Amino acid sequence: MVKTIKKTALMTLSRYHLAALIITVTFIDSMFIPPVFGIQWHSQKFTYELSTYLVWIKLILVSIATYVLIKSISKTSKHTVQAKLVSLLLFIMAGLQIVALGLTCIWYVIVGSQAQFYQQQENIVAYTSDVGAFGSAYHYFGYQCVGEYGFYTYMPIATIDWLRDMSFYEKNNQLIIRYYDFKTKNQQVKQIDLHGLSCNG
Repeated sequence: MVKTIKKTALMTLSRYHLAALIITVTFIDSMFIPPVFGIQWHSQKFTYELSTYLVWIKLILVSIATYVLIKSISKTSKHTVQAKLVSLLLFIMAGLQIVALGLTCIWYVIVGSQAQFYQQQENIVAYTSDVGAFGSAYHYFGYQCVGEYGFYTYMPIATIDWLRDMSFYEKNNQLIIRYYDFKTKNQQVKQIDLHGLSCNG
């Protein structure tokens, strides 16, 4: 009988620790570091798409971990002040995540993914933000180098105001940006110097 009680207590404690670990790790990833634990793999677009799937997975994991946490605490007869404070902190972290992740999931359902706003030509990457949204739209240009095992480094080039029908390519260490100009009603070209940007070290 005593062994059974001890075994049950140990199982409850291990479940509590597992739930606490899930809540803490997902909280750190959601609040303090870039998406997908800051891992830059394959491309910015791929990393973004992966992060959109992880939002749903994290929401499910945190919800389950919160349920396990509640069940584990209800089965524990004695609670020290320190244990109560730790549990309270875990519930706060879990609650914040469930609200934030839930709202993000709702946003993805209503608005959809932003993956279509990523463009890449060779090593040049462009992300267009706030397209048709509430604020001003910008193009963020960067230089991407993919290294061993598919991990990449990203070097910002320039941020420019939104341009209609924008396309771009690299030529002779210059970033050539073509776009439609409302004032002249013609195609225009912007050039940005890329000297110093290279994947060769």
